[in-house]
Amino acid sequence: MRILLVTQHFPPEKGAVRRLHEFARHFRASGHDVTVLTAIPNYPDGIIPEKYKGKIFCREYMDGVEILRSFVLPASNAQPKKRMIGFLIFLVTALLNSFRLKGKFDIVLASSPPVTSAFLGWLLSRLRRGKLVLEIRDLQPEMGEQYGSLKKSILTESIRRMMRFVYKRAWKIVCVTEGLTSWMKENGFGNGQLTTIKSGVGESFINSHSNGIRAKYGWEDKFLVLFCGTMGCVRSLEPVIESARLMADEKQFHFVFVGDGQKMSEYKKLVRQYRLDNVSFTGLQPLDEIPYFLKAGDVLVDCLKDVPFAKSVLPVKMFEYMAAGKPIIFGSPAKEATRLLDEAGGALIFSNNRPDELADLIRQIYNRKIDGENLGRRYHQYVKTNHSADIWARKYLEIIENKTTVSN
Repeated sequence: MRILLVTQHFPPEKGAVRRLHEFARHFRASGHDVTVLTAIPNYPDGIIPEKYKGKIFCREYMDGVEILRSFVLPASNAQPKKRMIGFLIFLVTALLNSFRLKGKFDIVLASSPPVTSAFLGWLLSRLRRGKLVLEIRDLQPEMGEQYGSLKKSILTESIRRMMRFVYKRAWKIVCVTEGLTSWMKENGFGNGQLTTIKSGVGESFINSHSNGIRAKYGWEDKFLVLFCGTMGCVRSLEPVIESARLMADEKQFHFVFVGDGQKMSEYKKLVRQYRLDNVSFTGLQPLDEIPYFLKAGDVLVDCLKDVPFAKSVLPVKMFEYMAAGKPIIFGSPAKEATRLLDEAGGALIFSNNRPDELADLIRQIYNRKIDGENLGRRYHQYVKTNHSADIWARKYLEIIENKTTVSN
């Protein structure tokens, strides 16, 4: 079977794109011919790696998967308007690049957002006479409107109509969370071809170690409270910084933010304003070092913005956090993520407007009133048994090969 995967973002870029790489690699290992149509890497920092500079189109291979890349306007996570222009440019350059492909494809798998990838996937499924599998990682423009990254306008209404046009024409719709699948059902999309395929986590996270990260940064004698990910509009990390402020005199605790994003400068400003010396920002880190940072933390923390759609969110990083085998403290109304943690061994939850709750949970883990080591072990075993990327890749492949009946 020939599979064309359409996505603007793909490794060596960072973030949720690891999902697509893991699945493409599994499809190829299962004997299928897999091609990825994607952009020249530049996300999330807007910097093009040296080997890709000056290229409009290029072809390469990764784990036996053919990858066709095309020019896109480089833009960091902190440049939303520039990124939107980049989405449109990718639609054009990737369509041109697709003419380098030969023959028809059995499956065109398009991953959204951005929404332009979904539209391009539909167009290429028509041109290449393939069945369209539409993968939904976020609902756009609905989530963008609630999180504040998009304002309701003629543009967002046009995006909404375009996406509904594509939903109705997909052979199968694959959502990354049960909440997204429920939304699709409630709004009349799927037509019996709707299913949930979660991201899971790769072996590099499941089998990771700290690799000297604590010594490298001088954190050997600290109890590390660590966040790792994109500091954008989806998250509200102010409560974590407020907790660091509450614990400023307790010198054994240190808060670490790994990553970048459009709100990072705002968080840094807040730390300077509070004159906190118990908070560090590492900036972006190489993709292959992320498991080391997670393993180096004593407590892993995440905090989502409290909006209605957050209830259906299951951050990809939750699987990566669990694979690290460390206690997780989560600030969010996200019911699906909370259920996952409960199933794995227990959920430690705090209210976004109560940083004192977060501080108290951290102290309880430090003082062993909460058995963080045992909780971390249960998380690790649970995700290894139920949510490895290979497990979900096999399920994905069964759906694509039409061996499994999907939900309605």
